Amino acid sequence: MSKTVRVEIGPEGNVLRIFRNKEWKDLPTESVRLMDRSEAVKAVRVQVFDRAFNEDTEQIECERCGRKINWSTGEMNEVVPKGSGGEVSLANCEALCNRCHTGSPDSAHGNRRWQTAKLSSPKE
Repeated sequence: MSKTVRVEIGPEGNVLRIFRNKEWKDLPTESVRLMDRSEAVKAVRVQVFDRAFNEDTEQIECERCGRKINWSTGEMNEVVPKGSGGEVSLANCEALCNRCHTGSPDSAHGNRRWQTAKLSSPKE
């Protein structure tokens, strides 16, 4: 079981964000719930991917380049990283293909492929 977190619940009962600090104290009690962190992240991810669904093509598309993605191939990116004060939320997350997220020099995180390859190569 993962860590329990406080989440903000929207008017329709959906998870809007996972709190990183005690900002939840400023909200009405009915807008805040305790939830398993993995379930909260999944609830946000489902909504982010739903937002990326293109009704014309009936496909989920990368929110940057429009490439077709699905639940397995798509990646959720935090526009403002948690390390820089961002949070897992509908407002701060986007659905991206691997290339836009980490797979090219101009991606959200730069090209991380070389780092992964470097770390996984055997020592000489």
